[in-house]
Formats: sequence, structure tokens, C-alpha cells
Amino acid sequence: MKKPIILIILFLIFASLQCFGQQYSEYAIDGNGFDSVFQDLESGNFNGTINGILIVKNSDNKESLLDFQGSYAKLEIEKDKDEVYDLSYKKYVGKTTSGKTQIKYQTYGSANSFGIEFKGEFYELSLIDGACDLIINGLEYSYESEKSAEYLIIRVTKEIELKNSYKSKVRKSIKVLPNSTLIFAIKRNK
Repeated sequence: MKKPIILIILFLIFASLQCFGQQYSEYAIDGNGFDSVFQDLESGNFNGTINGILIVKNSDNKESLLDFQGSYAKLEIEKDKDEVYDLSYKKYVGKTTSGKTQIKYQTYGSANSFGIEFKGEFYELSLIDGACDLIINGLEYSYESEKSAEYLIIRVTKEIELKNSYKSKVRKSIKVLPNSTLIFAIKRNK
């Protein structure tokens, strides 16, 4: 008698997880933190430059190449007053060579987000949520530092879909394609 009840309970638990659990597997993987010299800072603003290219495909499958050649970049560190998973949010912002397009990469806890302001609309994939323990699948990052600067190297290894705001009248998406690479060079002193 106990065995059927246990099986029914296990089935209901499994069914609940499948129906109501968050499904991140296609665009998220477990995060393991960020090895940045700025990681333990509570606040601050740091300037720098950004280099690289982003290959973006719009909803009409038209590809655009966004170039960053010594363009303006900054790191804004904003204190988390609640300090739930981290001391602060780290927001990297960079502009294309033309200045028409802006990108934003953000970290908090063990999670990250990536967004592009593209043709007047902001598209983003953010895994900074309730648990802050997942990173974007297909977006590799590493940090290299020297005495005067830290380099954040971001490489796209698989297609990443970014979506516009839920508040938009029409939901649209763009895709960042593999081989896109960005390098933020952030000065360590203010």
C-alpha cells in the first residue's frame, strides 16, 4: 500500500518541477563567479576603452557588424544596499566606433546579463534574478589585469538571442552570433 502512494508522490513532484520550474537550460549554465580586481568594491566609476566586433542578426535575418575600435567605455559599480548575493552591481558600458550603438554587460553574484541598444531599441538577456547563480550560455568571459588596467574579454561561442522589453508593443529579438568578441580595457585608478 505504501509503495503506490510513494510512487504517486514522486510522480507529482516530478510533474510539478516540469510544469512550474524555470527552464534555463538552452540559454544558461551554472555560474562560478567573476575573477575581477573590481569584484570586492562597493562603488565607483572607472573609465576605459572597448575594442572588438559584434555580429548581430535582426529578425529579418539581416546581419550587421558592429565595430568597437578604441571606443569609449566605462565601469559603473553600484552598491547593493541589501547585499543579498554581492556587495555591488558591476555595469560595463561601451559604444561602437560611430557612437550610434551601445552595449551593456553586467554582473551580480554569480550571474550576468548582456544587452545592446540597437536601432533605437534595447535588447537584453539577463540572468540576474532571484537566485543569481546562472550565466549566459555561449558567452565566455575572462579577466586579465596589469598594474594600470584590467581587461574583460568577452567571447560569443554560440548564438545568443536578446529580446526587447516586455513593455514593448511588439516583442522582437536579435541574435548575437558566434565569433563576436569584445575587450573592455578599464583603468584601475579613477
